[in-house]
Amino acid sequence: MKKILLIMMMAITSMMASAGVDEWSLGGQFVFGTEGSMPGVGLKFQGKYADHWRTAVSGDYYFKKNGVTCFDLNAEQHYLINLGEKVRVYPLAGIRAAFWHVDDINVGGFHVDMKDDTEVKMGFNVGGGIDYLIGDHLMLNGEVKYEYLKHGDWVLFCLGVGYRF
Repeated sequence: MKKILLIMMMAITSMMASAGVDEWSLGGQFVFGTEGSMPGVGLKFQGKYADHWRTAVSGDYYFKKNGVTCFDLNAEQHYLINLGEKVRVYPLAGIRAAFWHVDDINVGGFHVDMKDDTEVKMGFNVGGGIDYLIGDHLMLNGEVKYEYLKHGDWVLFCLGVGYRF
């Protein structure tokens, strides 16, 4: 599973490089997943390679809650629609790999030994976002995504800032 994900990420990166990227950006984001009310932080790397197309690769870490943490990797396509000089909106679609980790937990005062279990789940996401450009290099970003995994789904809210170069 990890090899397949690595191959997919390498393919997306090489596609961006061969397509002649017009604009790169790197940024950070705060994320909030509705399933289990899990907040987290993430990094996002984006490359705009045509007038309206952008590829985004991101990694998000969700803080431990009730003995559960999650790290996920996303690879997405955005179709950018300009609403003036400073605002862009976009629909998005992509793939996701979620690495769920469960520690020992306490339930109602009882200790449950989970043997530090880690599970990898693959899925997809669809949603939309907005960029607000600040000057030549900075942008604010917001996204809402529906993320589906084989045994569950959630809505993810993202708010971030990026540096364009």
